[in-house]
Amino acid sequence: MTSRAEPRSGPGRRLTLALVACALMLGGPATRLQAEDLGAARQAMARAEEYRARGDNRAARIELMNAIKAAPRVPAARIAQARVFLSLFDAAGAEAELGRAIELGADRNIVRAPMAEALLLQGRADAALAWLSEGPVPAGDAGFAARTSGRAHLALGNMDAARASFDRALQYAPDDSMLWTDIARFRVASGDQAGGVEAADHAVKLNGGNVRALQLRGELVRSQYGLAASLPWFERALSIDPNDVSVLGEYAATLGDMGRMRDMLAAARQIVALQPDNPRGYFLQAVLAARAGKYSLARNLIQKTGGALERVPAVMQVEGVVEFQLGNYRQAIDRFEKLADAQPYNRRASELLARALYAEGEHETLLARFRGVANQGGTSAYLLTLVARSLEAIGEGAQATDYLARAAEPDTAPMVRLAEADEPWMLADAARAAPRDARAVIPYVRMLVANGDFVQAAEFAEPLAEANPGVPDAQMLLGDVRFAAGNASAALPLYRRAAEIRLSEPVVRRLSLALRETGRADEADALLVRFVGYSPANTGGLRLLANAYIDRGNWPGAILTLGALHARLGNNQPLLLADLALARLRSGDEATAAHDARLAYRVQPANTLATHMRGLTLTGQGGQAMVAVEMLEKAGAKNPRNPWLRYHLAQAYAEAGKTAQAVGALRASLALGAFPERPQAAAMLRELQDG
Repeated sequence: MTSRAEPRSGPGRRLTLALVACALMLGGPATRLQAEDLGAARQAMARAEEYRARGDNRAARIELMNAIKAAPRVPAARIAQARVFLSLFDAAGAEAELGRAIELGADRNIVRAPMAEALLLQGRADAALAWLSEGPVPAGDAGFAARTSGRAHLALGNMDAARASFDRALQYAPDDSMLWTDIARFRVASGDQAGGVEAADHAVKLNGGNVRALQLRGELVRSQYGLAASLPWFERALSIDPNDVSVLGEYAATLGDMGRMRDMLAAARQIVALQPDNPRGYFLQAVLAARAGKYSLARNLIQKTGGALERVPAVMQVEGVVEFQLGNYRQAIDRFEKLADAQPYNRRASELLARALYAEGEHETLLARFRGVANQGGTSAYLLTLVARSLEAIGEGAQATDYLARAAEPDTAPMVRLAEADEPWMLADAARAAPRDARAVIPYVRMLVANGDFVQAAEFAEPLAEANPGVPDAQMLLGDVRFAAGNASAALPLYRRAAEIRLSEPVVRRLSLALRETGRADEADALLVRFVGYSPANTGGLRLLANAYIDRGNWPGAILTLGALHARLGNNQPLLLADLALARLRSGDEATAAHDARLAYRVQPANTLATHMRGLTLTGQGGQAMVAVEMLEKAGAKNPRNPWLRYHLAQAYAEAGKTAQAVGALRASLALGAFPERPQAAAMLRELQDG
């Protein structure tokens, strides 16, 4: 087994042993110690080195504590302890020991590499680079220092400098498993998912006991194949070091997303037991408390993190939700504003902020921030509704009507940001200047596709996909161009390639659609079932699967999937409730279907589908015929060319004794084209005419 801070063979270990020898045998403050103290320190440090070689850093820490107690003025013991602290992610402890070593006369060159690592682990990347730039490091630390430099530049977003540092580190240690682990993370951060997987596999091959490499492999498998597939990798890492808090954190989060709450809680408590000041252990418990509706407990647990995770988007969201549920809307606004600013394209973050602003009565602030967004295509019905209600609240009810009308009908158009629409020349210039940079090319190509310029879009998307075969977004972009141009067959292999790299919801949605367009509906259904099995917490995947079940008339499957969505999203989803009502009605559960339809209509009475389902579930309920007619006429007025709706209106007319109107509605439905119940409509028309 190996340490996870540096290689445990070759120059790294020889350097440590040399430091021990120099400090204990030659000059310096240590010469004033008694011989028995030097001997005890030497023996303790030797035992610590043996423990480190076996990967038992906690035992090494205890031995080094004994060494420091026996020889408190020996810098080498402090430096060795600092390196152990780094292996245990105690960066503050490492920094303190290294500072004490300098006070005792240690050479700054010897301290430089571990000090930079300690600062980097505390999020102080600039300070780490400043230390590394001060001067040289010992030959045995050269690769370690270059690797730390690469990670620091990566943390700061300096991708070119990070690449150069990692390339330099490879010159010193081409077979260093830890270095290849960092290279894998760099590639993933650069968008090269396939390259990241390749590097992580190489890191594991070089050292099967590298816990960091195993953890990363688990994270990559989780994004590529789903939650369940990642567990064996985390469990393999924990079999090597059961007390590794970093792996425990990823393991616990994965268990929670899978719904294994008790197992998640056990892992989170183990983290806190190992490191009482570890913020992630408390945060994971806070997530559990929030999911259980125990918001006061969740807030208390978040407060125990001491603000260490306040810049992490997931933490901002949970904090905001907790404060909102406790009625502290001002605090919720503060959290959601930070989240929305950090992730401007996160639709969920925008909706959470808008909801908190509305609850606090900050209608003008809500409109100033979101009215422009609501004027664009692709805006969610929820955000449109909040904008409309805020307009009503400030006395501009007439202007709210348009937003409410748009909210009532789903808008599937892609959202085009104002910056993209108003300044296309800037996007074009950026794409031409960096034709292989996804960050520059993707916004421009999306704008071209939105404008219908598929030829120009392909001219930019093709080179990007060819230059970035391991980047799923690049493959998906070219697939989108092909699909939008009407060539689903050409888009299909590109979507498949993206899915092989990373099986995310956007890829699955596109691949499923392309499969159906090319006559592979069974394969599309199998893909959705597999994706939901991989990522059961992904609501988007559940929605896609539910839609597939509805299209196929698989009502038990639709009820099961829609029910899972309903349990997570609640009663504020009119389209979900309407679909659930339809599935239950078709399964024969008329009472529950009527209940769901009533909830959908109550949430959004202007929504055509909710109104349609309300009328349909009331048809045949006895004494409700005229209400059913009223609902279906209202829905039909908004969607007069829907043959399915016309057929249902005919059924309601017939039940209400309005035979002439029923005949007229049936003729209209049959004249409007094909729909699933067309044979039944034709039979009903013949029966009414014959009667």
